Amino acid sequence: MIVRRATLEDLPAYLPMGQAFHDASPMHQVIPFDPEGFSQFYKSALENPLAGMWVTEVDGRPVGIAGALAYPMYFSPSHFVAQELWWWLAPEARGHGAGQAMYDAIEAWANEQGVSALFMIALEDERAPQMEKLYARKGFRPMERTFFKEVA
Repeated sequence: MIVRRATLEDLPAYLPMGQAFHDASPMHQVIPFDPEGFSQFYKSALENPLAGMWVTEVDGRPVGIAGALAYPMYFSPSHFVAQELWWWLAPEARGHGAGQAMYDAIEAWANEQGVSALFMIALEDERAPQMEKLYARKGFRPMERTFFKEVA
């Protein structure tokens, strides 16, 4: 198993996993997946030094993806933070260390960016308690919860 930085050649495998992440996320109930828009974001992120994109492979087959952004904290722009955007692993690949390796890649990248803090997200679904425990073991603590309301 390897976790490596994504490339343009990975887009055909990355796109369906991005859709699988979206489909599993509560976000799919609010905003539809836009394959063309996601592809454009992916391409621009590959060229952005403040974006991290990863692919996880097992036996040469992509089974996971992750994405993160580093950005200046809006109320203190001299401090950069990093935020995980997605962290998706195919269900059949879970429980064998790939998720840990993906997390390690995100954290190492965040350290390379010199950020003050790393924000990880847990979807509000049946796995939320498990993710909360995992993050706590890694030294994370809750900061806020996100609420949404459709307005258009």
